[in-house]
Amino acid sequence: MRARTQFPVGAGPLLGALAGGLVGVVDGTRAALVFGVNGRSAAAVVVLSMAVDALAGLVLGLLGEVVLRLALWGRRAQPPLAARAFAYAIAGALAFAATSSAVEVTLARHNRFLAAGLVALAAVGAALAGALLGPALARFISMRGAARAASAPSPALLLLAPPAAGIVGGVIFLALWRAPLPPPGVALARFVLRVSAPALVLPWALARVAAVRLRVPWRWAGPLAAVVYGAVAATAVARNWHDNLRFAPWVDIDVGAAVVVVALVLAWLVGPRLPRGRGRAAAGAAAAFVVAAALLLGVSASEAARKAGAARAGLVGPTLEVGRQLLDFDGDGYAGWLGGGDCDDRDPEVHPEAIDYPNDGIDSDCDGQDAAAGAPPPAVMAPVPASVPGDLNLVFLTIDTLRADHLGCYGYGRPTSPEIDRLAREGTLFENGWAHAPSTRYSMPALASGRWPSAIEWDESIWWPRLGRGVRTLAEALHDDGYFTGGIFSFNYFAASDRRGFERGMDFYDTSRAALHVAVNGPMESRGSSSRQLADDAIAFFDAHKDRKFFLWLHFYDPHLSYEPHAEVPSFGTKDVDLYDGEIRFTDLHVGRVLARLKELGLWGRTAVVLTGDHGEGFGEHGVTAHGFDLYAAQTRVPFIVRVPGLPAQRARVPAGHVDIAPTLVNLARGKPEPAFFGHSLVPELAGARPSDEATRWVFQEVTSERGKKRALVTSSRHLIWNWVPNNTTECYDRARDPAEEHDSWGRSDPGGACQALKGELQRLVSALALPAGAAEKMARGVTPPGATAPRPTHVLDAMLGDQIQVRGYDVAPEIVPPGGEVTVTYHFAAKKRLGPEWRLFFHLEGPGGFRNMDHVPLEGLMPLSRWRPGQTIRDTWRIPISPAGPRGTYTLYIGAFRAAEHLAVTPKTFSDAAGRLRLGTFVVR
Repeated sequence: MRARTQFPVGAGPLLGALAGGLVGVVDGTRAALVFGVNGRSAAAVVVLSMAVDALAGLVLGLLGEVVLRLALWGRRAQPPLAARAFAYAIAGALAFAATSSAVEVTLARHNRFLAAGLVALAAVGAALAGALLGPALARFISMRGAARAASAPSPALLLLAPPAAGIVGGVIFLALWRAPLPPPGVALARFVLRVSAPALVLPWALARVAAVRLRVPWRWAGPLAAVVYGAVAATAVARNWHDNLRFAPWVDIDVGAAVVVVALVLAWLVGPRLPRGRGRAAAGAAAAFVVAAALLLGVSASEAARKAGAARAGLVGPTLEVGRQLLDFDGDGYAGWLGGGDCDDRDPEVHPEAIDYPNDGIDSDCDGQDAAAGAPPPAVMAPVPASVPGDLNLVFLTIDTLRADHLGCYGYGRPTSPEIDRLAREGTLFENGWAHAPSTRYSMPALASGRWPSAIEWDESIWWPRLGRGVRTLAEALHDDGYFTGGIFSFNYFAASDRRGFERGMDFYDTSRAALHVAVNGPMESRGSSSRQLADDAIAFFDAHKDRKFFLWLHFYDPHLSYEPHAEVPSFGTKDVDLYDGEIRFTDLHVGRVLARLKELGLWGRTAVVLTGDHGEGFGEHGVTAHGFDLYAAQTRVPFIVRVPGLPAQRARVPAGHVDIAPTLVNLARGKPEPAFFGHSLVPELAGARPSDEATRWVFQEVTSERGKKRALVTSSRHLIWNWVPNNTTECYDRARDPAEEHDSWGRSDPGGACQALKGELQRLVSALALPAGAAEKMARGVTPPGATAPRPTHVLDAMLGDQIQVRGYDVAPEIVPPGGEVTVTYHFAAKKRLGPEWRLFFHLEGPGGFRNMDHVPLEGLMPLSRWRPGQTIRDTWRIPISPAGPRGTYTLYIGAFRAAEHLAVTPKTFSDAAGRLRLGTFVVR
C-alpha cells in the first residue's frame, strides 16, 4: 500500500482553525451561560473563546501537518543503516533530554503522582515525535533522494505502539511516583539520569513496533484503538480521580481534545474537497490566523469577556497569558494588550505591580491614581467593662476549612454544629466574619501576628515561609502581659522544628497530633483524624493549669480534605459536601468536650472563648472546589464568635476580620497596646456598642499564588474582588441582595457608585502596602510633581548635567561647623529628560582631609535616576559627619552623573573642575 499526500499545503492549520472556531463557539456559549453574562458580554465571551480555540487549532494543525509531511518525506528514501542508527540515536537523546528536563521541572511538585505522570507524558510525546521524524532525519543525514513512493504506516501505529509507549512510560512513572527524592547534588543528578534512561530507546522502539505488519485494515484499526485504549484511559482516570487527578485543568484538556477530534472529523469529511490551487489552502490558513488574532486583540479589551472566558472557557486563560508574554514590549512582565494592564509598555518601570511612590506625579502601577500614603495605624485599645473578670482566661479555637454558612448558627439547615451554636447563643456572633486569605499558610500568620499577609515580614528560607524574625505575635504579647501561653496544633505546617513563628511566646507548644494526618496529595489533602485527641490534650492542659491565668490556642484540622465519615456522629450522605458536613459535626462534638471541661472545672465564668475558621471551602461555586486560590465567600467567609463572661449575647453586623482578634484579646486581657497589630479592638462591639462606621468598615483580603494575585475588600453590603495579576479583572457582589455571590454586578448596576468607590479604596491600599516603611513621608519631603512649585534652594545655581538634569542649587547647614559636628546638605535637582537605569549620580567631598566618596541613591534609595521624570524636582538630603580629629579648613562638594566611563557634561563650564565634576559649593570646618 502506498501513501500519498491527499491534502494541499496549509490544510492542517486551516482545518485546525475551523475546528477550533467551532469548538470555541460551543465552549464560549457554555462559559457565558455558566458564568451568568448576557447580551453583548455573552457575545464577547463567545468571540473570545472562538478566537482562542481557532488559534490553538491552527497551531496544532500546523504542527501536525509539518510532522506528517516530514514523516512522509523521510519514508520516500531508503537511507543506509548507519544513517538510520544515527538518526534514532539523536531522537533518543532528544527524548532523554525532554524527560530529564521534565523531571527537574517537577521536582518541587508535592503531588508525586501528577509529577510522575507529566514526566512520562513528556517522554512519550518526545519519543513519538522522534519515531515519526526519525526517517526524515536519516534521509537528511544521508542526503538520499527519493527512491520510492512513501508507504503508508501500518495499523500497528495505532494498535501496538500505545502499549509499547505505555510500558516504557510506565517504567519511568513508577521510578518517580513513590521514589524518595535525593538531596540536590550528585545523587540527584544520578537519579534524574536513571529515571530518564528508558527514553533513550523509546523512539526506536516505537518505530520498530509501528513497522509491524498487521492483517487489520485501517478502517477497523482506528475505532478498535479508540475503544480499547479509550476504555483503559477512562479506567485509569476513574481509579485515580479522587486522590490525584480531580484538580488537573480538565476544562483546558477537554477543549484541546475536542479541537483535535473535530479537526480529524473535518479532515475526513472536508479535507479531500479542499481547493488544490497552489497556495489557496495556505492563504486560507493565513487569513484565518489574521482574523482570529484580530478578534483576540479586539475582544480581549472587554473585561467581562476576559473574566468569564478565563474562569469558565477552556484554553482562554493560558492563551491570554502566553499572548501577554509575547506582546510585552518593554520586558517588564506585563503587556498593554490582552488585558495585561500595562499603561505604558515603553517604560519597564511602569506596570501593574510597580511600586507607586506617592507625591511623584506618576501612576507607576497603572491604577489611575498616584499612590496614597501609609499603612493603617495600629489598633486602638478600648476601656474594658468592669463586668469582665480581671483574671480572664483566653481560649482561642480555630477550625481548619470551616465556612460560616455550614453552621446552624449561621442559618444552615443541617444540624452540623449544636455545640458551636450553643456557644454562639452565649456570645457575640459576627454575621460578617472574614478570613484575610483562603489558605492556612497566609490566614494563620495573620491571626498570629495581627497583620495582613502582605504587611508581614517573611522569612522565605523555607517552603511555606515562616514569620520574619521581627514579627511580634499574639502569644508573645499575652506572655508579656502575664499569661501562661499554650498552643496545640494538629497539622505539620505548625511543626516546632520548622519554627514558622507560632511557637514564639508559647510556654507550652505541642504539634504531635499532626502525625495523625497522612498526606495523600501534597499539602492539599491528607487522611486521618485528630479532633478527639486534640480535645483530650486541651482538657489535660486545663486540668494542669486551672489555677493560673492562661491563654490556649487550639487548632482543629479534621474538616480539611480528605472528608472522612465518623461513626460517632450522624451521617449526612456520601457526597463530598455531605462528608464535609459530617467532619464539621465530628469536630463540633469535640469542641463541645473542650467547652464542657471548662464548665466542669468552674472556669467558664472567667474564660473568654473566640472561635473562627482559618478559611472556607468551595463545592463548585464559581467553578471552584476546595480552597487556596480564590477570595469568594465560599473560601473566605468564616464563623466569628466571641463569648466573654460579663458581656451580652448578641448578633453584630459590623464586618470583622482575622486581624481584629489579636488586638481584641490583648484588650480583653487589659494588656499593653501592641503597635504592630492592625485591625480593630472589638471590645466596644462586644459590649453592645454599634459602631458609626458599620456600613463602611471593610475587611481586606488577599491571595498570592502560582495562579496569580487577587485582592479584595468586603463590607457589610459589598464584596469587591480584584483579580489583579494576570487577568486584571474585577468582580463586585451585592451581599444584601445576593449573599451567595452568584451575580457579578461589576460593570452593570452600581447604585451610588459603591463598587467603584471600593475599587479605588482597594487600589490605594494595595499601593500603600507595597511601599517601603517611611517611603511616603520621604517622597513628600523630597519630590515635587510636575506643575507644582518646588522650594527654592538657599544657594541658587543654574547648572546642567548634560541636557537631562538641572542642578538648581543646594542648602548647607551649618556653613561653619566645628570638628566632631555634622553638616546637612540638600541637593536640589530638576529632571529635564529621561535617563536609563545604567546611569548613576556621584557625590564627592574634598578638602584638607582628602577625598571622601559619598555616593548614594537619592532619597535614601527611593529615587534612582531611572525613576526621574521630566518636570519633577528632587531634593536629596545627606548628612556628613565631621571627624573630631579631622583637619580644619574649607571643604568642597562635587556632583555628577556617570555611566561606566561616560560622564554627563557640566554646563556652564565655569562650574566644572578638571575632572569634569560639577563644583557645587563649600562649607568650613573650624
